Amino acid sequence: MKIQFIITDYGSFNNFLGDVAVALVRQGYRVHVICSKDKVIQVTDRFDYEGEGVTFAYIPFPRGFNVFKHWKASRQIHQAVSAFSPDIVSIHFTTGIFTTTFAGPLGYKTLGTFHGLGYPVVEGTLKRWLYYGIEALCMRRIDEAWVLNSFDYQQLQKDFAGSRTKVFLQPTKGLGCVLDRFDKNLFSAEAKESLRNSLGIEQGDFVLCFTGRFVFFKGYDKVIRALRFLLEDRGMTNIKLLLIGGKDKAHPTGLTDDEERWAMQSRHIIPVGFTHEVAKYLSITDVFVFPSEKEGVPVCIIEALAMEVPVVTTDARGCNDLVTHLSNGILVNKKPSTRQLAEAIMLLKEDGELYHRLKMQIATERWSLDRENFVEQQVDLFSRA
Repeated sequence: MKIQFIITDYGSFNNFLGDVAVALVRQGYRVHVICSKDKVIQVTDRFDYEGEGVTFAYIPFPRGFNVFKHWKASRQIHQAVSAFSPDIVSIHFTTGIFTTTFAGPLGYKTLGTFHGLGYPVVEGTLKRWLYYGIEALCMRRIDEAWVLNSFDYQQLQKDFAGSRTKVFLQPTKGLGCVLDRFDKNLFSAEAKESLRNSLGIEQGDFVLCFTGRFVFFKGYDKVIRALRFLLEDRGMTNIKLLLIGGKDKAHPTGLTDDEERWAMQSRHIIPVGFTHEVAKYLSITDVFVFPSEKEGVPVCIIEALAMEVPVVTTDARGCNDLVTHLSNGILVNKKPSTRQLAEAIMLLKEDGELYHRLKMQIATERWSLDRENFVEQQVDLFSRA
């Protein structure tokens, strides 16, 4: 049986689908991947893919709305798919589905996985209709639509009730993460103490962590304001914030110039930058704070929970698929006030019994975050196709 994967870039393939591709090859499937050579996610290759027998065709996926570029890429993809002649095609991301099917349906059974629908959450009427048009076109040209969260599933069920395309909800916790890498037991007490010392974190400091792009819709500005509120209005001086990630030139942070200067000068903020060692920093984190407005299923929350770190996040799409209020974290409003976010953090700092209970619950559910669950589900899906 021949399986064709299509995903926008090599880095995303390696991070999200590499395990699945290799598992399929080892069970006797032929696997071909179409992607660009870009590495949007900079992670060391999980496998020697070509040595395992996975084959590739590298085709650039255009960004933006240049119709000619999408048509050209789509025609190249169609030709590559026809040359492989797969039994089933699995495309990931709205951008991957749109570009692939821009020139028409592929002519083979096609599964499209939306990692987060755009049209239900994008702001602005014009943008909403544009995204709806794009994703409606995608829906018409695939056989099965898969989504990662319950909100998107209900939205497609409602808006495309009469469509021939079947809609499915991914039964696993998103695509999971590699538990062998995100394991608190990999980090000794001595290693954690050494890391804390190197970062200027003092004994007794309560450590917060935010991971992702420093953009307003990820809640970056809310985290900075909540920290400032805790320091200046609540007098909570023994607190540090690890910032993993960086700015995105395409989107604002949401902070004023004064707030930007304060964040750069504050000794309570530790800028880590982009790093492959997220687990190391999570090992010294007390609470992971991620007040995002819109997600598919956020990998950063999966990784924090895998490291058994309680999470403060929003009651928003994707986030509330992973976090249950007062069970493994705290849910705040989709667009929380500075005070509300700060008080959620304070609650976990000051209520030791609650904090311990959350950590115990996270530990019992940790197995559900394993990437292997997604791999097994995908292998089973293709075996029944």
